[in-house]
Amino acid sequence: MYTRTFRVPPDFLTTGDAGGDGDDAADDPFATGDGGARSSLTRKKGAKAVLETNGITFPQGASAFFNARSSTLVVRNTQSNMELIETLVDVSRGKVQNQIYITSKFVEVTQQNLDEFGFDWMLGQFNTPGSDRVFAGGGTVGNQRGGVTDPSDFTFVPPGGANPVPTGRNPVTSGLRFGLDAIQSNAVDGLLNEQVLTSNITPGIFGIAGVLTDPQFQVVIRALNQRKGTDLMTAPSVVTRSGQRAKIEVIREFIYPTEYDPPEIPQNFGSGGSFSTGGGGGLGLGQSQTNSFPVTPANPTAFEMRPVGVTLEVDPVVGADGFTIELNIAPEVVEFEGFINYGSPIQTSAIDALGQPTTVVLTENRIEQPVFSTRKLTTAVTIWDGQTVAIGGLIREDVQHVEDKVPIFGDIPLIGRFFRTSSETRFKRNLMIFVTAKLIDPAGQPAGSQNDESLNPSGLSGAPELGAGGPANALFPSR
Repeated sequence: MYTRTFRVPPDFLTTGDAGGDGDDAADDPFATGDGGARSSLTRKKGAKAVLETNGITFPQGASAFFNARSSTLVVRNTQSNMELIETLVDVSRGKVQNQIYITSKFVEVTQQNLDEFGFDWMLGQFNTPGSDRVFAGGGTVGNQRGGVTDPSDFTFVPPGGANPVPTGRNPVTSGLRFGLDAIQSNAVDGLLNEQVLTSNITPGIFGIAGVLTDPQFQVVIRALNQRKGTDLMTAPSVVTRSGQRAKIEVIREFIYPTEYDPPEIPQNFGSGGSFSTGGGGGLGLGQSQTNSFPVTPANPTAFEMRPVGVTLEVDPVVGADGFTIELNIAPEVVEFEGFINYGSPIQTSAIDALGQPTTVVLTENRIEQPVFSTRKLTTAVTIWDGQTVAIGGLIREDVQHVEDKVPIFGDIPLIGRFFRTSSETRFKRNLMIFVTAKLIDPAGQPAGSQNDESLNPSGLSGAPELGAGGPANALFPSR
């Protein structure tokens, strides 16, 4: 007698019962004890009955047991019957189609570095030494920074006055670029941030000024170091049949408008809002007038939904050899960048209190449409069971480097560093995708681990009894 353990499909007792008529089934355990009619429920055949139905004989001392929890069949029988049972088990395995267990990992690494350091000078007017007729001073803003010196960008500003002027008044390094003047975003990012025509300079960290000196001067040190990193990993999994497309989505449903009703402006309207004040003699000291009328801005009327996040479509097919897997992979990563306003404000003419013509914005009339960034690829590969496909190369790197200096002064050794500014930003993004495919049986066990000998418990070794003429590698005698 030999004892062996076989890995069988979970429905072995059902599929293995090929020709049984159920005559040896036990009585219904739910039947009444008064000999009444039997229920339509019948008990399934046991492992021994199923094997006997398929022509396996069980001599004295032979047995069979099916463990439904682990889908294993433990049989104790003679060597000849064991060969027949092995053939039957192989046939039952061939009837079950293996499935594919797909595991994916999306790993995205983002790094953004910004380094900026420079000096911003302002120099007041003064009399040149040795001459009482030659004067010198700083320069002008020119076409930089919008042509206006913002007092909030400098440390020393004398108090008082409606329009305070920073100490030193006249800029020397207005041509040096700082902040968003130096590091420009691309066209789409500029529209998203509404910073195409305006920008901000880097904040100052330290300032020195000569307030009571001749001339007055001021220098502001502008420096900024920023490091920003983001690591994102998504690891969804799915089980599918061969030839059946599987789709994994880790997304947010982003709903946005696609159609707008045009703004409504009345055809007929009157002027109103007049106000005047005057003294004796009927002289008007002030008057303001504007055309007032109701305006309805553009309103959204239709909406769409777009998934934002990670999407993976896989179409696996098991090869004819039963060990290779053909994968059609289509990963996609969608990100929402922001809105772009395609509308324009609705304005009307007016007259201010000083009698000057001006315009009044009635409504901003914003018509916003979203911008999405998409990274996707489509490929087809053939791999062995349990292997991993690595998809990379979705790398983006932006580098901007700016070096500005004041002519002549910026070239002086050592001292020239105080008349130069440097800015550098680096933006890196790397997306890596890993897809692993494994063959599994309906019980969820790896298809490649159907090694019967490895499933034998130590107490159920396939060793013959003494004197039974078993194989030479038998280790333990049967009890």
